[in-house]
Amino acid sequence: MRRRLVFIIDILILILVVNLLIFFASPDISKKDTDKIQVITTIFPNYDFAKQIGKDKVEVKLLLKSGVESHTYEPTPKDMIDMENSDVFVYTGSEFEPWAENILESINSEIKIVDTSKNVKLINKEEFEEHYENAEILEEKHEEHHDESSYDSHIWLNPENAMIMIDEIASNFCEIDPKNAKYYTDNANDYKKQIMALNSKYEEMIKNSARKEIAFAGDFSYSYFIEKYGLKFVSVYNNCGEGEDPSIAKVKSVIDYINNHNLPVVFYEELSEGTVAKMIGDETTAKSMIFYTIHNGNLEKDTYVSLMSENFENLKEALN
Repeated sequence: MRRRLVFIIDILILILVVNLLIFFASPDISKKDTDKIQVITTIFPNYDFAKQIGKDKVEVKLLLKSGVESHTYEPTPKDMIDMENSDVFVYTGSEFEPWAENILESINSEIKIVDTSKNVKLINKEEFEEHYENAEILEEKHEEHHDESSYDSHIWLNPENAMIMIDEIASNFCEIDPKNAKYYTDNANDYKKQIMALNSKYEEMIKNSARKEIAFAGDFSYSYFIEKYGLKFVSVYNNCGEGEDPSIAKVKSVIDYINNHNLPVVFYEELSEGTVAKMIGDETTAKSMIFYTIHNGNLEKDTYVSLMSENFENLKEALN
């Protein structure tokens, strides 16, 4: 209750600061000097999808930089001004970014709000853990975090969900700028074709692989991917847990499992040093490799397709 009260007070202070900045700022700060659609996105997948759909007819900004936790993010006054001056705000919904709706309600703007998770079937973490429980791996009870969603937020790791997200963004771009609707639709379809082609490669590779199981030694964020491709897995972390260090006993049980089943690769997530994965590698013959959650990305060179393509190559080695 106290944390919620503090959060509300912080929001009210932010609103006051933003209103003062807008009031005293020069006309240039709030003036839109381009015909391009101004888009604010919260996380990298939404950023990439918006860029691929809108191309040269949009200006897209990423709100949350790499490594920032989307559940508990607090926008700066500049972020608030950017949102106030934007045409479209793209996020993954109140379930995963609860702070966003409180902010958006306070903005005096006709900004178009796009929830890319709206038509996606979400995976409940607890149900997923129960379904994929492995009798050979030590199970540990984990403490509940009340600020954490009951669902895995990494919906885009199922390519079918990524295409749903793309459709949601494209349809809203078409509503805002109907004269260029065909342009946005064509771009969306082109990107979806790339994703479908990559999905077909995944399906074919997994179908022809003798091994159907992989190991993770980082925060587990891959439930949509696992479920989509019918894979099995072992993890040192609670399947969908976040921010909890595994016990030595749990790590040892995974090491024993990898040795007993000859798993050739152990994965960890990007922006991580992979300490546990490398420790497991020292105790097994498994090679430590990155498997991208794609929650983050390099804006200069990465795309959803490029990172999923890297995952494909690493997965191929893991299933060899």
